[in-house]
Amino acid sequence: MNNKKIQMRDFFINKVSKSIKKNKKIIFLSNDQGAKSLDNFRVKYNSNYINVGISEQNIISLSAGLASRGYKVFVYSIASFITLRCLEQIKIDLNIMKLPVTILGVGASCSYDTAGPTHHLIEDIAILRTMPNVNIYSPSDNNVLEKIFQKCAVSKKPSYVRLDRENLNNLGKCSQKDSMVGFRVFGDKGKVCIVSTGITSHIANEVRIYFINLNIEILIVDIFDISNFNKKIFQNKLNHSDIIISLEENFVNGGLGTIISEFFTDENIKKKLVRRGLKSKNLYNYNSRSIIQKKNNIDKLSIIKLIKKIYAKRF
Repeated sequence: MNNKKIQMRDFFINKVSKSIKKNKKIIFLSNDQGAKSLDNFRVKYNSNYINVGISEQNIISLSAGLASRGYKVFVYSIASFITLRCLEQIKIDLNIMKLPVTILGVGASCSYDTAGPTHHLIEDIAILRTMPNVNIYSPSDNNVLEKIFQKCAVSKKPSYVRLDRENLNNLGKCSQKDSMVGFRVFGDKGKVCIVSTGITSHIANEVRIYFINLNIEILIVDIFDISNFNKKIFQNKLNHSDIIISLEENFVNGGLGTIISEFFTDENIKKKLVRRGLKSKNLYNYNSRSIIQKKNNIDKLSIIKLIKKIYAKRF
Protein backbone atom coordinates (compact mmCIF):
# COMPACT_ATOMS: atom_id res chain seq x y z
CA MET A 1 0.00 0.00 0.00
CA ASN A 2 1.35 3.44 -0.90
CA ASN A 3 1.22 5.47 2.31
CA LYS A 4 2.09 8.76 0.60
CA LYS A 5 -1.45 10.13 0.44
CA ILE A 6 -2.98 8.32 3.39
CA GLN A 7 -3.99 10.59 6.26
CA MET A 8 -1.93 9.98 9.38
CA ARG A 9 -4.87 8.81 11.48
CA ASP A 10 -5.85 6.21 8.86
CA PHE A 11 -2.27 5.05 8.46
CA PHE A 12 -1.91 4.49 12.22
CA ILE A 13 -5.33 2.85 12.65
CA ASN A 14 -4.52 0.47 9.79
CA LYS A 15 -1.31 -0.46 11.60
CA VAL A 16 -3.28 -1.21 14.76
CA SER A 17 -5.71 -3.35 12.73
CA LYS A 18 -2.90 -5.50 11.36
CA SER A 19 -1.38 -5.89 14.82
CA ILE A 20 -4.57 -7.37 16.28
CA LYS A 21 -3.96 -10.51 14.23
CA LYS A 22 -0.95 -11.18 16.45
CA ASN A 23 -2.14 -9.57 19.68
CA LYS A 24 -5.78 -10.11 20.62
CA LYS A 25 -5.33 -8.00 23.77
CA ILE A 26 -5.25 -4.76 21.79
CA ILE A 27 -8.16 -2.46 22.66
CA PHE A 28 -9.02 0.65 20.66
CA LEU A 29 -11.04 3.40 22.31
CA SER A 30 -12.63 6.47 20.75
CA ASN A 31 -15.28 9.02 21.72
CA ASP A 32 -17.80 9.35 18.89
CA GLN A 33 -15.12 9.96 16.28
CA GLY A 34 -15.58 9.25 12.58
CA ALA A 35 -13.05 8.06 10.01
CA LYS A 36 -13.23 5.50 7.22
CA SER A 37 -10.41 3.45 8.72
CA LEU A 38 -12.13 3.57 12.12
CA ASP A 39 -15.44 2.43 10.59
CA ASN A 40 -13.64 -0.52 8.99
CA PHE A 41 -11.95 -1.29 12.31
CA ARG A 42 -15.28 -1.31 14.16
CA VAL A 43 -16.79 -3.79 11.73
CA LYS A 44 -13.83 -6.14 11.56
CA TYR A 45 -12.71 -6.03 15.20
CA ASN A 46 -15.84 -5.11 17.10
CA SER A 47 -14.76 -6.99 20.24
CA ASN A 48 -11.54 -4.94 20.33
CA TYR A 49 -13.30 -1.59 20.05
CA ILE A 50 -15.14 0.59 22.57
CA ASN A 51 -16.93 3.85 21.82
CA VAL A 52 -16.75 5.63 25.16
CA GLY A 53 -18.80 8.61 24.05
CA ILE A 54 -17.94 12.27 24.49
CA SER A 55 -16.23 11.93 27.86
CA GLU A 56 -12.51 12.60 27.59
CA GLN A 57 -11.72 12.25 31.30
CA ASN A 58 -13.54 8.93 31.38
CA ILE A 59 -11.81 7.56 28.29
CA ILE A 60 -8.36 8.18 29.80
CA SER A 61 -9.27 6.59 33.12
CA LEU A 62 -10.85 3.63 31.33
CA SER A 63 -7.72 3.19 29.20
CA ALA A 64 -5.61 3.20 32.36
CA GLY A 65 -7.78 0.53 33.93
CA LEU A 66 -7.54 -1.68 30.85
CA ALA A 67 -3.77 -1.18 30.60
CA SER A 68 -3.37 -2.12 34.27
CA ARG A 69 -5.01 -5.46 33.40
CA GLY A 70 -2.53 -6.21 30.63
CA TYR A 71 -4.33 -4.80 27.60
CA LYS A 72 -2.50 -2.79 24.96
CA VAL A 73 -4.67 0.31 24.66
CA PHE A 74 -4.93 2.94 21.93
CA VAL A 75 -7.08 6.05 22.46
CA TYR A 76 -8.18 8.13 19.48
CA SER A 77 -9.74 11.59 19.61
CA ILE A 78 -9.37 15.20 18.50
CA ALA A 79 -6.02 16.35 19.85
CA SER A 80 -7.16 19.49 21.68
CA PHE A 81 -9.89 17.59 23.53
CA ILE A 82 -7.98 14.44 24.46
CA THR A 83 -5.11 16.37 26.04
CA LEU A 84 -6.23 19.59 27.71
CA ARG A 85 -9.73 18.50 28.82
CA CYS A 86 -8.35 15.53 30.71
CA LEU A 87 -4.92 16.74 31.75
CA GLU A 88 -5.35 15.59 35.35
CA GLN A 89 -6.28 12.07 34.22
CA ILE A 90 -3.24 11.91 31.93
CA LYS A 91 -1.04 13.13 34.79
CA ILE A 92 -2.41 10.84 37.50
CA ASP A 93 -3.76 7.75 35.71
CA LEU A 94 -1.15 7.40 32.97
CA ASN A 95 1.97 9.40 33.78
CA ILE A 96 2.30 8.65 37.49
CA MET A 97 1.08 5.06 37.08
CA LYS A 98 3.40 4.66 34.07
CA LEU A 99 0.84 2.72 32.04
CA PRO A 100 1.50 1.95 28.33
CA VAL A 101 -1.50 3.68 26.75
CA THR A 102 -1.02 5.35 23.35
CA ILE A 103 -3.03 8.54 22.81
CA LEU A 104 -3.64 9.43 19.16
CA GLY A 105 -4.56 13.10 18.88
CA VAL A 106 -5.70 14.16 15.42
CA GLY A 107 -5.58 17.83 14.50
CA ALA A 108 -2.22 18.80 16.01
CA SER A 109 -1.23 22.47 16.05
CA CYS A 110 -3.50 24.45 13.68
CA SER A 111 -4.55 21.69 11.30
CA TYR A 112 -8.20 22.31 12.27
CA ASP A 113 -7.44 25.88 11.22
CA THR A 114 -10.84 27.51 10.56
CA ALA A 115 -12.47 25.62 13.45
CA GLY A 116 -10.78 28.21 15.62
CA PRO A 117 -9.35 28.29 19.16
CA THR A 118 -11.42 25.38 20.48
CA HIS A 119 -9.65 23.05 18.05
CA HIS A 120 -6.20 24.63 17.89
CA LEU A 121 -3.63 22.71 19.91
CA ILE A 122 -0.54 24.81 20.37
CA GLU A 123 0.23 24.23 24.06
CA ASP A 124 0.47 20.44 24.26
CA ILE A 125 4.23 20.08 23.87
CA ALA A 126 4.88 22.76 26.48
CA ILE A 127 2.49 21.13 28.96
CA LEU A 128 3.00 17.41 28.44
CA ARG A 129 6.78 17.53 28.34
CA THR A 130 6.66 18.33 32.08
CA MET A 131 5.38 14.77 32.62
CA PRO A 132 8.51 12.59 32.74
CA ASN A 133 6.86 9.29 31.84
CA VAL A 134 4.97 10.50 28.75
CA ASN A 135 6.60 9.98 25.36
CA ILE A 136 5.66 12.80 22.96
CA TYR A 137 5.83 12.10 19.22
CA SER A 138 5.38 14.67 16.46
CA PRO A 139 5.60 12.98 13.04
CA SER A 140 6.07 14.94 9.83
CA ASP A 141 5.00 12.09 7.52
CA ASN A 142 3.95 8.44 7.43
CA ASN A 143 7.51 7.15 7.06
CA VAL A 144 8.23 8.66 10.47
CA LEU A 145 4.84 7.51 11.78
CA GLU A 146 5.73 3.93 10.85
CA LYS A 147 8.69 4.06 13.25
CA ILE A 148 6.62 5.77 15.92
CA PHE A 149 3.99 3.03 15.72
CA GLN A 150 6.71 0.42 16.24
CA LYS A 151 7.87 2.27 19.35
CA CYS A 152 4.35 2.63 20.75
CA ALA A 153 3.60 -1.03 20.14
CA VAL A 154 6.35 -2.13 22.56
CA SER A 155 6.50 0.87 24.92
CA LYS A 156 6.09 0.29 28.64
CA LYS A 157 5.16 3.95 29.18
CA PRO A 158 2.32 6.19 27.99
CA SER A 159 2.74 7.77 24.57
CA TYR A 160 1.13 10.76 22.92
CA VAL A 161 1.19 10.99 19.10
CA ARG A 162 0.40 14.36 17.49
CA LEU A 163 -1.30 13.59 14.19
CA ASP A 164 -1.69 16.29 11.56
CA ARG A 165 -5.07 16.44 9.83
CA GLU A 166 -3.64 17.20 6.39
CA ASN A 167 -2.55 14.60 3.84
CA LEU A 168 1.20 15.15 4.08
CA ASN A 169 3.60 13.84 1.47
CA ASN A 170 6.56 11.80 2.62
CA LEU A 171 9.66 13.97 2.95
CA GLY A 172 12.05 11.06 2.71
CA LYS A 173 13.10 7.82 4.33
CA CYS A 174 13.19 7.27 8.06
CA SER A 175 15.80 4.67 8.92
CA GLN A 176 16.06 2.51 12.02
CA LYS A 177 18.99 4.68 13.07
CA ASP A 178 16.79 7.78 12.71
CA SER A 179 14.18 6.07 14.86
CA MET A 180 16.74 5.35 17.57
CA VAL A 181 18.02 8.95 17.76
CA GLY A 182 14.56 10.50 17.40
CA PHE A 183 15.21 12.73 14.42
CA ARG A 184 16.30 12.68 10.78
CA VAL A 185 18.54 15.05 8.87
CA PHE A 186 18.26 16.55 5.40
CA GLY A 187 21.31 18.23 3.90
CA ASP A 188 24.91 18.44 5.04
CA LYS A 189 27.09 21.06 6.76
CA GLY A 190 24.79 24.04 6.30
CA LYS A 191 25.84 27.30 7.97
CA VAL A 192 22.17 27.71 8.83
CA CYS A 193 20.21 24.83 10.34
CA ILE A 194 16.43 24.70 10.69
CA VAL A 195 15.21 22.44 13.49
CA SER A 196 11.55 21.64 12.93
CA THR A 197 8.78 19.18 13.70
CA GLY A 198 5.48 18.07 12.18
CA ILE A 199 4.01 20.34 9.50
CA THR A 200 6.86 22.86 9.79
CA SER A 201 9.36 20.25 8.56
CA HIS A 202 7.54 20.52 5.22
CA ILE A 203 7.98 24.30 5.29
CA ALA A 204 11.65 23.85 6.19
CA ASN A 205 12.13 21.43 3.31
CA GLU A 206 10.60 23.91 0.83
CA VAL A 207 13.01 26.55 2.14
CA ARG A 208 15.92 24.15 1.76
CA ILE A 209 15.00 23.40 -1.87
CA TYR A 210 14.77 27.14 -2.58
CA PHE A 211 18.31 27.72 -1.32
CA ILE A 212 19.71 24.65 -3.05
CA ASN A 213 18.75 26.37 -6.30
CA LEU A 214 20.93 29.28 -5.15
CA ASN A 215 23.81 26.90 -4.35
CA ILE A 216 23.37 27.50 -0.61
CA GLU A 217 23.14 24.48 1.65
CA ILE A 218 20.61 24.60 4.50
CA LEU A 219 20.63 21.82 7.06
CA ILE A 220 17.26 20.49 8.25
CA VAL A 221 16.77 18.49 11.45
CA ASP A 222 13.29 16.98 11.66
CA ILE A 223 12.68 16.04 15.31
CA PHE A 224 9.85 13.59 15.87
CA ASP A 225 10.65 12.08 19.28
CA ILE A 226 10.17 15.26 21.26
CA SER A 227 10.79 13.73 24.69
CA ASN A 228 13.71 11.45 24.00
CA PHE A 229 15.72 12.58 20.97
CA ASN A 230 19.45 11.96 21.39
CA LYS A 231 20.81 15.40 22.29
CA LYS A 232 24.46 14.39 22.02
CA ILE A 233 24.08 13.21 18.43
CA PHE A 234 21.87 16.24 17.75
CA GLN A 235 24.70 18.49 18.95
CA ASN A 236 27.16 16.71 16.66
CA LYS A 237 24.91 17.33 13.65
CA LEU A 238 25.13 21.07 14.36
CA ASN A 239 28.94 21.22 14.27
CA HIS A 240 29.07 23.13 10.98
CA SER A 241 26.05 25.35 11.65
CA ASP A 242 26.47 28.83 13.13
CA ILE A 243 22.79 29.84 13.23
CA ILE A 244 20.01 27.55 14.43
CA ILE A 245 16.38 28.38 13.59
CA SER A 246 13.73 26.48 15.53
CA LEU A 247 10.51 26.31 13.52
CA GLU A 248 7.22 25.07 14.92
CA GLU A 249 3.49 25.61 14.57
CA ASN A 250 3.12 25.76 18.32
CA PHE A 251 3.23 28.37 21.06
CA VAL A 252 6.88 29.49 20.96
CA ASN A 253 7.18 29.46 24.77
CA GLY A 254 7.72 25.96 26.10
CA GLY A 255 7.80 24.17 22.75
CA LEU A 256 10.55 22.81 20.54
CA GLY A 257 12.51 26.07 20.50
CA THR A 258 12.46 26.19 24.30
CA ILE A 259 13.70 22.60 24.50
CA ILE A 260 16.65 23.48 22.27
CA SER A 261 17.32 26.72 24.17
CA GLU A 262 17.39 24.86 27.49
CA PHE A 263 19.75 22.27 26.03
CA PHE A 264 22.11 24.94 24.69
CA THR A 265 22.12 26.67 28.07
CA ASP A 266 22.62 23.50 30.11
CA GLU A 267 25.49 22.30 27.89
CA ASN A 268 26.98 25.79 27.36
CA ILE A 269 26.64 25.45 23.59
CA LYS A 270 27.65 28.68 21.87
CA LYS A 271 25.19 28.72 18.99
CA LYS A 272 22.91 31.54 17.89
CA LEU A 273 19.31 30.36 18.23
CA VAL A 274 16.38 32.09 16.54
CA ARG A 275 13.02 30.74 17.73
CA ARG A 276 10.07 30.92 15.35
CA GLY A 277 6.61 29.79 16.42
CA LEU A 278 3.19 31.21 17.20
CA LYS A 279 3.29 34.63 18.86
CA SER A 280 1.22 35.46 21.93
CA LYS A 281 -0.65 38.22 20.11
CA ASN A 282 -1.62 35.92 17.22
CA LEU A 283 -2.65 32.81 19.12
CA TYR A 284 -6.42 32.62 19.11
CA ASN A 285 -8.30 33.53 15.94
CA TYR A 286 -10.26 32.13 13.00
CA ASN A 287 -8.09 31.99 9.90
CA SER A 288 -6.84 29.54 7.32
CA ARG A 289 -3.64 27.73 8.21
CA SER A 290 -1.65 29.60 5.59
CA ILE A 291 -2.76 32.96 7.03
CA ILE A 292 -1.95 31.81 10.57
CA GLN A 293 1.54 30.83 9.43
CA LYS A 294 2.05 34.11 7.57
CA LYS A 295 0.88 36.25 10.50
CA ASN A 296 3.37 34.48 12.74
CA ASN A 297 6.28 34.59 10.25
CA ILE A 298 6.61 30.81 10.04
CA ASP A 299 5.59 30.47 6.39
CA LYS A 300 8.05 29.69 3.60
CA LEU A 301 8.58 33.29 2.43
CA SER A 302 9.14 34.58 5.97
CA ILE A 303 11.82 31.96 6.68
CA ILE A 304 13.50 32.65 3.33
CA LYS A 305 13.63 36.37 4.19
CA LEU A 306 15.03 35.56 7.62
CA ILE A 307 17.82 33.38 6.20
CA LYS A 308 18.71 35.94 3.52
CA LYS A 309 19.00 38.55 6.26
CA ILE A 310 21.22 36.23 8.27
CA TYR A 311 23.51 35.58 5.29
CA ALA A 312 23.75 39.29 4.51
CA LYS A 313 24.92 40.03 8.07
CA ARG A 314 26.92 36.96 9.08
CA PHE A 315 28.44 35.21 6.05
